[in-house]
Amino acid sequence: MYPNSFKKQQQLMKNKYVKGGKFAVYDHHTVPFFDTITYDFKKRTVVESDVFSLYEWADHMTSVSNNGAASIVWREAMLMRIFGEDYPGLTDEQSEAFFKETPRDSLARVANRVVNNPLRDLGISEDEWRLGSMFTRGASGIVPPMGGSIGTPLGLMKWMLALERGDIISYESSLEMKRLIYMSDRRIRYARAEVLDSAAVYFKSGSLYSFLDGTPRKKYAGTRYNYMNSVAIVEHKDGTSYLVAMESNVLQKNSAYDHYILATRIDGMLRKFRKREEIQAVLKGEVD
Repeated sequence: MYPNSFKKQQQLMKNKYVKGGKFAVYDHHTVPFFDTITYDFKKRTVVESDVFSLYEWADHMTSVSNNGAASIVWREAMLMRIFGEDYPGLTDEQSEAFFKETPRDSLARVANRVVNNPLRDLGISEDEWRLGSMFTRGASGIVPPMGGSIGTPLGLMKWMLALERGDIISYESSLEMKRLIYMSDRRIRYARAEVLDSAAVYFKSGSLYSFLDGTPRKKYAGTRYNYMNSVAIVEHKDGTSYLVAMESNVLQKNSAYDHYILATRIDGMLRKFRKREEIQAVLKGEVD
């Protein structure tokens, strides 16, 4: 929408409010609710009747990994693609009617293209990163899966490099996406390392785990598989900046601490390498 005006894009994100509906359910991650009149603040899971602006849904998606919010952001991108200049005035009732009346195979094709074609334009292949299924049962019951999903550290690293170059659609949208990633609800796993406390960390983490029959069932401790992913753009005050994309599959344990230790060691290694380069530059007379 509005490819030649970032200001209009922001206005749409601020002023367009949409209801969660069935796409929003179910996810256990809580989101914040703040009453500007009573100043009451609380956090709870999202329900179908919840209404947020596009910006708020995008924030819930990135800051607390709310799967319902991610499905709604995906849904709205589909509607933008279909309705074009009529999208800003689209009502919740018209949106629901569209998904009810459109053949399911057509919905699957639109959903697949809207999220995957931009990745291909960035040079990220299908085997490096693709999305094939919505993130909640409510959403996948409306828009059927197609093509399967896969994510790799290489695909994520390519995406972060494109973000740093300003190539995620535009310079402005890249910077805005980076800002949203910075506003995490709290620093966990990789980003929790104390060596990163004074650094700007643009961070996202995710997990996927499953259990073998008859084995203990603990959160983030899968016995069939136990994937944990972290991506981070780290910017230190001394100018040291680097990008990290990693994936672990440590069975039967929460590997958050492993990511924490890896963050500490990677930072130490890179800071030491930078210092060595600076010393060599001084010895060569390249800098004072």
